[in-house]
Amino acid sequence: MAAPLQPSLPQGVRLRPGSPSDAAFLRSAVLRERLNPLGLHPERFTVAERQRPSGVVEIIGFGQIKPVSGGAALELASLVVEKGERGRGLGAALVRDLVGRAGGTPLFLMTIQSRAALYNRCGFEEVPASSLLQVPAFMLAEALAGVVVAYLVTRQRLVLMRCAHDATAPPQQQ
Repeated sequence: MAAPLQPSLPQGVRLRPGSPSDAAFLRSAVLRERLNPLGLHPERFTVAERQRPSGVVEIIGFGQIKPVSGGAALELASLVVEKGERGRGLGAALVRDLVGRAGGTPLFLMTIQSRAALYNRCGFEEVPASSLLQVPAFMLAEALAGVVVAYLVTRQRLVLMRCAHDATAPPQQQ
């Protein structure tokens, strides 16, 4: 298994593993962002934090890797970057860290259409209809149910994606 990629982080930000003390914050932020609140286990998360000048450490982003199909595949899920931190590369850095943690295990995700471009830049591609049988059955069922929910909540199309590059390679510039 290759070593995880060292992401380029905004200044003053560090990544760390999630811990049980993060659980309430993670759940609250996931619900606020209208993401799926099921399967939130803090130990699966990578958390981005920054220390304020006052000394207070605040969580400014996070994401998780969830096992599917008994661990034969993984799902990148629950990616959140706080609104004031968006557009500075933190989401991409979190995705690259999570991809690195996945090693060579097949990695999938579900997102809404407006967020798919971030994942494309990080080496994910939409799963074509001709390849749906390669998607773990549980994720496929979740995606089929999620199509309706995504549209009702966001009025956007749900996109099922898979990681298409080596976890240690930097994303392609487009």
